[in-house]
Order: sequence, then C-alpha cells, then structure tokens
Amino acid sequence: MEELDIKQLWHKYDLKLEKSLQLNQKIMNELQAQKAESNINSFRRNQVTGVVFGILWVLFLVFWTIIGYRNIYFAGSMGIIALFNIFAVATYIRHLALLDKVNVADNITLAQQKLATIQASLSNSGRIMILQTPFWCTFWYSQQLVDHGGSTFWIINLTVVALFIGLSVYLYNKLTYKNIHIKWVKAFIEGFGGKKLINAMEFMNEIEDYKMDKELVVA
Repeated sequence: MEELDIKQLWHKYDLKLEKSLQLNQKIMNELQAQKAESNINSFRRNQVTGVVFGILWVLFLVFWTIIGYRNIYFAGSMGIIALFNIFAVATYIRHLALLDKVNVADNITLAQQKLATIQASLSNSGRIMILQTPFWCTFWYSQQLVDHGGSTFWIINLTVVALFIGLSVYLYNKLTYKNIHIKWVKAFIEGFGGKKLINAMEFMNEIEDYKMDKELVVA
C-alpha cells in the first residue's frame, strides 16, 4: 500500500473519530443541560409552594393582628412577624421572576450568574427570617401581665428574650457563604431548595469546563 493511501486512511479515521467524539460530547452536554433544567424546575416548584403557603400564612397572621388589636403586645408582635413573612413571599416571587429569565441552552454563563444571584438572595432571606424569632417570645404578653408580672416574671422573660435575640443575631452573622465549610451552615444554605440550585450550577460548570478544555486543545 502506498504511503499516500495510508495517510488518507488515517485521515479518514481521524475525521470519524473526531465526529464520534463531538457527537458524544454533544449528547453529554444535552444530558447535563437537562439535569440542570430538572433541578431548576424542582427549585421553581419549591418557590411556588413557598409563595402559596406564605400568602396563606401571612393572611393568618394579619387576621390575628387585626383580631387582637386591643392588645398592643400581641398585635405588635404578630404584625412584625407578618412583615417578615411578607418579605419572604416577595423574595420568592422575585426568584420566580429571575428564573423565567434563565436559559441554560442560550447562555450558560449568564444563566450561572442569575442562579448565583438567586442563591445569594435565598440565603440572605433565610438569615433575615431568623431575626423574627424574638417576637415569638412576646406575642402572648398582655397589659395586665406587664403591670402585675413582678420582678421574677420580668427576670425570667427578659432573660429568654435576650437569649433569643442573641441567638438570632449570632445565626444571622454566622450563616454566610464564608462559613460554608461548616457542616450545619452548609446544610442551612442548601436548605429551602437551595441544593437544587447548587446542583444545577455544578452541571453547567461541567459543560463550561469541557468548552474551556476544548478551546485549549484547539489553541
């Protein structure tokens, strides 16, 4: 066999191998994109559920705030807790609006940026919601109890309220991405469906890593 024929055979083999690799990678990218979309859709369902139950919970809190308006301690505590939950519902609605703009097939980098924004917002909203905890210690107060509670009552209750304030502030400062190496902090951040966002971003990272590796090989 002539040397030229051998070169042509090798060239044809290389072309077939390249086409096969490209096809395999295309299939892999599509599978990774589908997995990312699946996790995004799962997170979207969680947010929709959060909005529905959040609205019902807010209505419940507002109802009791109105009913108990004569008791300033009860109404004030319930009203503030309701405001926290209104914030949470508004945050979830914002997440849904951002998710509608995420398109994995169109631009992975842009999709990652939007998911990162949602992820940070989800974590911050959870931290802020913790700050409502002390108000669950004061909703049962009444004017009669405040007037005639006595020193023992106030020592015990103010100690409990102070502990919850300190705990909520501590958790607010602790539950950040800089502490994600701590297991319980990571569990909190991944909670509320946040794990789904992390999975989606990891799948997209794999697609981006392959593209970068391919560009380096071509260069």
